[in-house]
Amino acid sequence: MILDLTTMLTADHPMIAWAKTKENPHIAMGHVGTHLDTYEKTKIPLEYFRSRGVLFQVVGIAEVTEDDIDLTKVQEGDFVLFRTGRSEEYAYGEKEYFPNHPKLSLSLIEKLVEKKIHFIGVDCPGIREHEEHQQADRFCERHGVYVIENLKSLADITAETFTVYTMWLDDAQMTGLRCRVLAEMQ
Repeated sequence: MILDLTTMLTADHPMIAWAKTKENPHIAMGHVGTHLDTYEKTKIPLEYFRSRGVLFQVVGIAEVTEDDIDLTKVQEGDFVLFRTGRSEEYAYGEKEYFPNHPKLSLSLIEKLVEKKIHFIGVDCPGIREHEEHQQADRFCERHGVYVIENLKSLADITAETFTVYTMWLDDAQMTGLRCRVLAEMQ
C-alpha cells in the first residue's frame, strides 16, 4: 500500500495567493505546502530518495523531547516522522495552523542529527518556531539532515517501519523545495 503524505495545493489555495504577494514570489513558493528547507543551499544526496521510515506518535505534546520517543528505533539513514496531529486539527493554510504549533526540543534535534538520519518530517509548520525555525533547519542541513514540513495523513501509517520515497527538484535560488513524499507499507 502506498500513501501520499504530501499536502497538495490548488492554484486558488490561499497560501499560493500569499506567496505571490511576497517580494520574491519564486522563493516564497518553495515554502508552501509540503516542502523541505535548504537555507544553506546544500546538494541533497540522491540516495536520500529512498529511506527507511519510522513514525512517532506525539499528538498532544507541545514540545517533543527524547523522553517522549524511543530513539533506539532510529537508525542511520532513516526518515523520522512525527505525527503531532496539527494537520488533522487544522487545515493547512488556516490561521490557526501556524501559531503555537508543536515543536521538537533542541536536544532531540541534536540527538536525531547525531543518528545521521536523512530527514525529519512533521505534520506542522516546522520543528521550531519563530527565529528558531530557520536556525534549527540550518543546523540540521549543515549536518546532512533535511527538515520536511506540512506533511499529511500520518495517522494512516499503520506499519512500524516502512519505506519513504522523497522527490524534490533542486533549484539553486530556492531556500525551500516543494516535494512529494510517499510512504510504502508492506
